[in-house]
Amino acid sequence: MVQYLIRLDDLCPTNNLTKWQRFFNLFDDFGIKPIIAVIPYNVDPKLLKCGNYNPNYWQLVRELQRKGYTIGMHGYEHLYQSTNSGLLRMNNRSEFAGLPLIAQEAKIKHASEIFKQEGVITSCFIAPAHTFDINTLIALKKYSYIKTISDGLLNMPYKRFGFNWIPAQLSEVAEKKANTWTFNYHPETCTDREFYNLEKFIVKYYKHFVSTDALVFKEYTWYDSIKEQAIIYRRLLRDKLKFAAALLKF
Repeated sequence: MVQYLIRLDDLCPTNNLTKWQRFFNLFDDFGIKPIIAVIPYNVDPKLLKCGNYNPNYWQLVRELQRKGYTIGMHGYEHLYQSTNSGLLRMNNRSEFAGLPLIAQEAKIKHASEIFKQEGVITSCFIAPAHTFDINTLIALKKYSYIKTISDGLLNMPYKRFGFNWIPAQLSEVAEKKANTWTFNYHPETCTDREFYNLEKFIVKYYKHFVSTDALVFKEYTWYDSIKEQAIIYRRLLRDKLKFAAALLKF
């Protein structure tokens, strides 16, 4: 059996809401409950330029929560402060990975306080750029009630380090025959072609989309660790080969 989830990243007060609304309309038409990565205190210069400031931002977040969307804590400021690639070695930029525990605790504490003040329940953590480390998890345990991480590279939900993990493996829709797959979109940069492909996919496979509440989490084993490390090193090798090919062309 195959299960699909979908995650939208970078909801903040200065979004281009037209780009986001088309996703919300599509999901509501087919009863899909996505994961929404909500930035509690955005200072990312790129995202500040996407649209006009929305004074009803938190009202929007609460409305999405009432519809059954899963609201995730997408870091604190969405501002990269290190080049550490974290546990998953996904990118060389991070708001969290590599920072001292005390700095990460401050970020998680401030973010949690904002969500609480706005009456929003955050049920999962979503690190900007997929980069975080053990100290991030320690901070989450100390200063939040979050028990789920929306990240990972395996093909099924699992339990590790005291958290439930929902892997986020794909940046676009792709037909799969089995297991659990998360499609991770960024509405601000999603092209019309990518959205059209998403629409077609949902029309055909909407019955296979599930909410986070429907997931079953298995224990993370030594074999899973080997599989995940193999995926990481395979991706790192691929990236190095791409970089070398680009240098040769230059």
